[in-house]
Amino acid sequence: MPQRTTSWLVTDGPDAAVGLVAMRTLRGRFRAVWAEVQAAAEGTAPEHVHRLRVATRRTLAALDVFRDVLPAKRAAWFRKRLRLLRRAAGDARDLDVLAGRLGQNDARSSARTARARLVAMLSRQRAVSRGPIREIHERLVEADWPGRVDELLERVVDRGRCTTLGEYARRRFGPLVDHFFTVADRRLRDADEIHQVRIEAKKLRYAVEIFAGVFPAATLARCQDALERLQGTLGEFTDHAAAADRFRRWSRDESMRSDRDTLAAFRRREDALAEEARKAFAAWWSRARRRALKRAFERSLCRESA
Repeated sequence: MPQRTTSWLVTDGPDAAVGLVAMRTLRGRFRAVWAEVQAAAEGTAPEHVHRLRVATRRTLAALDVFRDVLPAKRAAWFRKRLRLLRRAAGDARDLDVLAGRLGQNDARSSARTARARLVAMLSRQRAVSRGPIREIHERLVEADWPGRVDELLERVVDRGRCTTLGEYARRRFGPLVDHFFTVADRRLRDADEIHQVRIEAKKLRYAVEIFAGVFPAATLARCQDALERLQGTLGEFTDHAAAADRFRRWSRDESMRSDRDTLAAFRRREDALAEEARKAFAAWWSRARRRALKRAFERSLCRESA
């Protein structure tokens, strides 16, 4: 069971004005993005790239949740830049994860030799992958990111002064729950569909963090645990499937001809691990579990409307 995340939780209760909650929540998330993009642009530590990707996703989720109280054009400017950052950080993070996996020891000398060549190639690719992050950071400095954050948030409190967080949750959170279960209840036939469930689970999890004060504590813990376990299991599948695909593409490269047998072995192992993760998720994500989780969300929202 993954450790439950609490540092991003919004602690405001259901009677708080949604404009004030939106202003404080978004300011904190924008601050986190800015700190991590600066750190990732200036250094090479993998943890900064990982935290940047997480911060951009949470900030995009908050922009979506609070869209009714945000100026549309200014919010759209941030969405575009955050998506560029998320994509750049995601590409770099995928290479970091694969490099860590290839860094593991192998007793066979042929595998060690091929692995060493792949690690050297990955090292060069990882260095290149930081370039887009630095370029985006430079453009955001020129565009005055902090000043634009202030401009985005300056009227949010007034826009949401007459609506409570509980009322807003009933309007915005219900559709997010419905959309998640529409996606998650489908028959998951391929890696793309499984990846989509993971993305929607993240969006719902980040919305739960924002509306945490609306839920009873026990329900909040239960929903967080379920979504984090779902995300973790699907994350295992996605990482292994992505690694297998990358090994498959490398094996078609003429420059890697001498390592094709080893690449094929790596790819088969990653495919097998991906299938194990898929089966583990399918066994855990039962119809009964889906129904129970959906009821927990719905009852909490009904409780707030009573």
